[in-house]
Amino acid sequence: MGRNFVDIWYGHMRLASDAMQKFSPILNDEERQKAETFKVPLMRDRFTAVRGMLRLTLADYLNVSPANLQFEVGEYGKPRLVCDSLHFNLSHTADHLLIAVGNFPNLGIDIEKLNQRSNLDAIAKRIFSGQELNRWRQLSADRQLLGFYRLWTKKEAFVKAVGRGIALGMELCEFDLEEGGQLNAIPAEYGLASDWQVTELVVPCGLSAALVTQRCNFKIMQREITLGE
Repeated sequence: MGRNFVDIWYGHMRLASDAMQKFSPILNDEERQKAETFKVPLMRDRFTAVRGMLRLTLADYLNVSPANLQFEVGEYGKPRLVCDSLHFNLSHTADHLLIAVGNFPNLGIDIEKLNQRSNLDAIAKRIFSGQELNRWRQLSADRQLLGFYRLWTKKEAFVKAVGRGIALGMELCEFDLEEGGQLNAIPAEYGLASDWQVTELVVPCGLSAALVTQRCNFKIMQREITLGE
């Protein structure tokens, strides 16, 4: 696979029954059992589609059968391929899915729908640093929603990149608030903020998404996938 790359696959899920019949057989027993734990059919179908499309996407890179892919989880639950030649991360919100695929580790991606919430300030107080919170509160009301999700997706992407998830403490990962803003501070165990690179992703209107990687030279491409017909 040569030079470093990250491909970003975006898909809007349309969960027709024939798609479910295509995805389910390529899941392993553990994935099928987990799908059955969802009591709401829509949630069960989304899980099946996400796992199925992930397998189909990764299998194309490795030239193997999707059903033969083997996964393991890190210490804090981040999934990864058993093989070490390909790395991935995924995120979904409602029917929107993003999959990041690259040939180097420590990828983190997040996508969120820009939902207007009555408690934005209360959430911001929990997940923003003091400096982020002060700067966010200074935004005009019509810019606060986008600013909130811009920070949220970057924070989620970082804690996923390092494999810790939100237990790391999202308020400990501090970003510049403006468009294209990079990391200002992270927990010392993950090096310097400048060791990491943040890429804001182009997604449909009403969504916000970000990719976080360790800083290196890589080619990034955004592609589209369709889950179902």
